[in-house]
Amino acid sequence: MKVAALGYVRLQVRDLEEWRKFGEEVLGFAAATADDGSVRLKMDAAPFRYLIEQGDADRFTASGWECRSEADYERFLIVLDSAGALVGEGGAPEAEARRTARVAFATDPSGNAFELCWSRAADSPFTSPIAGLEFITDPMGLGHVVLPAPEFAATVAFYQDLLGFRLSDDLTLPPPAAGAPEQRLNFLHADNPRHHSLGLYNYPAPNGIVHIMAEANSLDSVGLCLDRVKAAELPVVASLGRHFNDSMVSFYFLAPGGIPMEFGYDGQQYDWTNFEPTQGAVADLWGHEYNFPS
Repeated sequence: MKVAALGYVRLQVRDLEEWRKFGEEVLGFAAATADDGSVRLKMDAAPFRYLIEQGDADRFTASGWECRSEADYERFLIVLDSAGALVGEGGAPEAEARRTARVAFATDPSGNAFELCWSRAADSPFTSPIAGLEFITDPMGLGHVVLPAPEFAATVAFYQDLLGFRLSDDLTLPPPAAGAPEQRLNFLHADNPRHHSLGLYNYPAPNGIVHIMAEANSLDSVGLCLDRVKAAELPVVASLGRHFNDSMVSFYFLAPGGIPMEFGYDGQQYDWTNFEPTQGAVADLWGHEYNFPS
């Protein structure tokens, strides 16, 4: 029993209109405003992949994980409840807001909120406002999230033991500052071919997210997005580069409100039958010169 894919993410932002404009003009998503005022960003046939809600701060709210079947969904509820991680199951209004049949809410050992859902029906076809732009999604979900996990060992075990994620890569990097602990990132795959749908990082993140990744359909799409990011004067925090573990060519930038994002192409897909997790101390094959603001 494994989680199928990353179905959606929820963000809380101070300026909904800024995010709507950013979603359309920079990311190339299709934006719509719901009756409750929230902004829904669509990148494929799914009803939406980003749920943007009004708040008094800019932060990541929750990841939404899709279950393969209702039977899996119900078993996950039992497992999470037994572990004391289940907050509760939503009613019809909460499920409808996510365009899913059922939804439940839980928290991992590092305090990251997440949601489980079942039966998110396909919606209208996706057409990007930017000609020729498409995204690599189903059956792999919207992309991946990397979450802060200060309670590192407990959080890694939680996702593996309770939700069925499996390790793809265990990365160790030098400390970010003198006297600080080394950096650890575990990349975990769900029940789909994407190298990782979830990454866990052993440090906190001020707005609740290390980054969110979207994968486009071509290298030119990545380069053109980089041009749009620069034209919008959004901070580029990692130059164009190729990752060592999943071969993704990407760059990183800060979306409105300081939400970190990765925009990439060419991530490897895997048959997990005979896969052996990798372990290393090198994040990038080339590029990705990091320049995070203080």
